[in-house]
Amino acid sequence: MRRTEVKPAMSRREFKHALAAQIEAVAMLVSQRNAAYAGADALKCWRKRGLAGLLVRLEDKLARFDTFIERDGATESEWRELLSDIAGYALCGLVWLAHGSDLSVRDGRDE
Repeated sequence: MRRTEVKPAMSRREFKHALAAQIEAVAMLVSQRNAAYAGADALKCWRKRGLAGLLVRLEDKLARFDTFIERDGATESEWRELLSDIAGYALCGLVWLAHGSDLSVRDGRDE
């Protein structure tokens, strides 16, 4: 990952606003994809595989990350999509922990 452009330092306030905008964009992406793939049941695929399914999806994303590194980079658009996917899966994992019924997670390890 080469960085060719150096931008001025971002203030904490600017970072906070930029972070909120990115979280909102990822949440919108997750909602759109969820509507397309899961229909009315937002946790449909999670009910089948629980957090183990998250690992499978993240492995796919990490393999793509490796490919980008091996080919000495990717377009900004490709990086954005990849990082948004990773962030989206992580957010879905947090929702699953809060609202799911994955017995392997709830078997006293976190209660």
